[in-house]
Amino acid sequence: MPVERTLRRLDLEYALDREGDFRVSVKLDDGRETIVGISPAVANEKIRVRSMWSVAGRIPGKLPDSLAENLLADVWESRIWGGWALAGITSDGRHVLVYITRIPASSSIRMFKEALMYTAETAINLREALSYLEEGV
Repeated sequence: MPVERTLRRLDLEYALDREGDFRVSVKLDDGRETIVGISPAVANEKIRVRSMWSVAGRIPGKLPDSLAENLLADVWESRIWGGWALAGITSDGRHVLVYITRIPASSSIRMFKEALMYTAETAINLREALSYLEEGV
């Protein structure tokens, strides 16, 4: 099912960005909110996948080694779907850390929503834990 139709069925607000990705406003049950990006399906010879990601932090300077080690361990020990990634560097030199989940494009609406909520919650949790780095402390 196309992303737009799925988002409408889930009654979620969204916008399209310049790259054609969806930006979805996600509100968790506890009231916390974030934006999750969703790409149109990308295909290779055998599978079509859809990526969902949410910014967990914009870290000034180089990503601390201890943080990188902890994120790798977290993916191995705790993550059901997805993992941590560096999505680029902002114009002021901050590294953009995201949580990214990939699901088959043929996933059910229920699976789509679970992945969306999981992506949002995982990114928000780390964002709150990393707030000291973004402040440059």
